[in-house]
Amino acid sequence: MREAIKDMGKAARLVDVHTHLEQYSATDLESVLKRAGSAGVAWIVTSGMDLDTSTRAVELSRSQSGIAVSVGIHPWVAADGFSNALYEKLTSLSQQDTTVAIGEIGLDFVDNVFKKVVYRNNRELCSAQTEAFRRQVELACRMKLPMIVHSRGAYPTLITILREQKAHRVGGVIHNFDGSIREAHELLDMGFYLSIGGAITYPAAHELFETFLRLPLEGILTETDSPYMPLYKQEAENEPANVVHVLRALAELRRIDVERLVEIVYSNFGNLFRLPL
Repeated sequence: MREAIKDMGKAARLVDVHTHLEQYSATDLESVLKRAGSAGVAWIVTSGMDLDTSTRAVELSRSQSGIAVSVGIHPWVAADGFSNALYEKLTSLSQQDTTVAIGEIGLDFVDNVFKKVVYRNNRELCSAQTEAFRRQVELACRMKLPMIVHSRGAYPTLITILREQKAHRVGGVIHNFDGSIREAHELLDMGFYLSIGGAITYPAAHELFETFLRLPLEGILTETDSPYMPLYKQEAENEPANVVHVLRALAELRRIDVERLVEIVYSNFGNLFRLPL
């Protein structure tokens, strides 16, 4: 089946809806993109996490075909504050030709695993994240761009804000979705797609399996969150070419032909971002 996915990917075009390509060195990135192309990945969305990475993502997309950009302030960064000046600079980045979404934005009420900052039960930091998220949702609606959303331990608050901000006007994608089936349908009803990555390859991810077994295929997208979020037993950094393994695992879970899944995900991607597929 692995070869079937690779062959189908070349014909139907695989998509990786969430990466951080600016995290690779220039030398490594060249090889990463070459392998992605060989695997049949036609579109990669690279997401900024702060002003610097958003700017670098835009610059990268101008020199490479098949790369679209999402600009935004990650909740880990937003916890430190979201100024008016930052909002204005983000607005400017959102107007660039290769920018297709606002993100990575959202709420993380758990922790920052890199800086060892715990948000759980910290009202001040969670409030700062919430304020920044509201403003970025407003920006997405004003610019008529969908969102790429991060959520950990925060789905009830996240859904409430999206409803209050009338986020259904632009929709978006919840990356690495791990909420309940009820939360999934609430988000789908607001025009959001739910993305799955390497977590689907872990044999013990039983709750995730149950959720993605019950979701409509027309609401699903695929990602790698490269270079983060490794596949099961993967030792090297993750990369977009590995989205083929995500598709294989999801197709096996849903017991459908991988060719059909590739076509559906590709169509979902086009419907959300309105790119020339």
